[in-house]
Amino acid sequence: MVRARSEAREATVTMGGLSLARTKVLQVLDRRGTVRQSVLAQELGQAPRSVTQSVEALEREGLVERTADPHDGRSKLVRLTPEGTKALISGTAAGEQVLREVFGAMGAEQLGNLDQLLDVLRAALSGAS
Repeated sequence: MVRARSEAREATVTMGGLSLARTKVLQVLDRRGTVRQSVLAQELGQAPRSVTQSVEALEREGLVERTADPHDGRSKLVRLTPEGTKALISGTAAGEQVLREVFGAMGAEQLGNLDQLLDVLRAALSGAS
């Protein structure tokens, strides 16, 4: 039963072919505009090769466009296309629906407890790094 719910949520989050990782790429481009692919990797905290693979897949789907950087021929600039903007809007709406389903079932006290637990985790992770 839990697995079926998890798979249903995953299907919702990837609606239209957008995984969470791809959505993050589109969100950065939406926020930053046209950026070098290396800056995109840095912003996402990912290895440049991983970002290259994501960007290539998004480009094949028409969601982003890559061009040569006029100031550095070795670099690529990446920008969101109008189709990418539409996909981002749709993916964001699907993600928000999942969050409403997951957290909407929790009461105010449970959400407060979760918030406190997340603060403890953040502090522990900050100390570990």
